[in-house]
Amino acid sequence: MDIPRVVQEIQYVLAPAVMVSSAALLLLGFQNKFSSLANRFRVLNEEKRVLGSKAERTYQEEGRFQSLKKQVDHLMRRATYVKNAIILAYASIVCFSATSVMIFLNVYARFYFGVLLIAVFLTGLLLVLASAVSMMVETSLFYKIISLEKKS
Repeated sequence: MDIPRVVQEIQYVLAPAVMVSSAALLLLGFQNKFSSLANRFRVLNEEKRVLGSKAERTYQEEGRFQSLKKQVDHLMRRATYVKNAIILAYASIVCFSATSVMIFLNVYARFYFGVLLIAVFLTGLLLVLASAVSMMVETSLFYKIISLEKKS
């Protein structure tokens, strides 16, 4: 057994694992953001429900109610972008894991995946990119929400 060759082959198999770790770190942040959005949504929606159930609202209460409606709508849009980023990050992890499996099978079972292996790895990279773009859009929506909150 050629130990240096085996070590190099193991390195090939583990190289996509670095990308799995990177995607998992992003995913942790995305899921924390999703959780905080859900909590914020519950709080704002409850306040909106209370104000909405009042038979008559003062001018200030009506302004707050309208602001809450907009904020809840924006929060739902933000949650959609974060949900998409989470799904894309999970899909990238699947691609990177599949890449490792294909490399392993290529080295030890002599299956040749060729271009498919590269395509699956590249797909994983593109999915990470798409999740980052989704979070950029979510961040701009966040700014709109805090602007609304400042006005009310």
